[in-house]
Amino acid sequence: MMNRPAAAQTMTLPEEIPGDTVVTAILPAAAYASDVGFLGSAIYTRFRYHPLAVPYESMTEVRVQASTKGLLDFRIRHDMTETFGSSIRSFWMLHGERYPNENYFGIGNRTPFDDDKWDDQYYFYDVIRLKAEWSSRYNLYQRGRRGGRLDLKGTISISYQDPDIADDNLLGSGNERPRGSDGGWMNTIGTGLLWENRNSEAAATRGNRAEISFDWASPWLLSDYPMATLSGDVRQYVTLPVPYFYPVLALRMAGSRAFGSIPFWEFPHLGDEYTLRGYPQFRFRGDAALFYNAELRTWVYQYHPWALRIGVHGFHDAGRVFHFDDGDALDDIFNDYHRTFGFGVAGSVLTPDFILRLDVGFSDEMYRIYANIGYMF
Repeated sequence: MMNRPAAAQTMTLPEEIPGDTVVTAILPAAAYASDVGFLGSAIYTRFRYHPLAVPYESMTEVRVQASTKGLLDFRIRHDMTETFGSSIRSFWMLHGERYPNENYFGIGNRTPFDDDKWDDQYYFYDVIRLKAEWSSRYNLYQRGRRGGRLDLKGTISISYQDPDIADDNLLGSGNERPRGSDGGWMNTIGTGLLWENRNSEAAATRGNRAEISFDWASPWLLSDYPMATLSGDVRQYVTLPVPYFYPVLALRMAGSRAFGSIPFWEFPHLGDEYTLRGYPQFRFRGDAALFYNAELRTWVYQYHPWALRIGVHGFHDAGRVFHFDDGDALDDIFNDYHRTFGFGVAGSVLTPDFILRLDVGFSDEMYRIYANIGYMF
């Protein structure tokens, strides 16, 4: 067990890994997640470190998953901090999945929920998704090699959704099905600004991060739904002076507003492992969403020869959506929030940049179990 000072909480940060080092791992994993059942995964990761590249020179992740409830998922991610020798950082992502238990509860902040209908699969539908995305970051301002930096972002995304709608579920039983029920293409371009001042992207113990982005879909881009989305995300990390554990308080506030001909699956939403843990996936959808998250994290065991860490965390999430056709107004920004709480465990091995996380979240309707890679934020 560790009994080291606060600096130990950053354990084996990327700058402590020798230069020109490659860390590769193939990890079979099994877990249970409420929305997909028992889950089997095979994850391949490769990190290449260099002393002049922060947080690393490149990262590649390949993940294949399948579950007892019919989930099939495949994704490839690649991150290069210096693309072809330039100062541009770029991300590539290819993702395809069949999700057998997607949720639709209607649009609005107070859509009804019934336990019997949930058990009868009334809120469920199947969906197939395909997505390819490229994004880049170009540095506009740098305060020292490892200080705060301001980046200009650019994004190109091509995606397709094919929902399988049945007459006996909510999505297919209404007199008028929501826009997007027939699926289609959502192709976007986007831009934004990102301020990054954390001491670690994977498990920050101090610093802050702020991002604002704008994404636009148009028939000129062969998108079936002309729309735009404005999003913001602010995060702060503080190490508390509690001897032995030195926990990290992580805080986040985020929101988004969509405009135009919005398909139901592109509405800002709350209810998943990235927004309100404890509610079903996509529990609340609306023209806009606002939420915050608070986590208290600490590492309770470390084994340095393997760069092994095991940690625990507790969290509180809250937020609401706005659907202006229902009479919602920005004057309601402080009212009618949904709240959840929970706890989780996290672990990393071989490199501090690869973290596995398991959360249990509780809401006023149910509890949910989540298994994922990386901290929520």
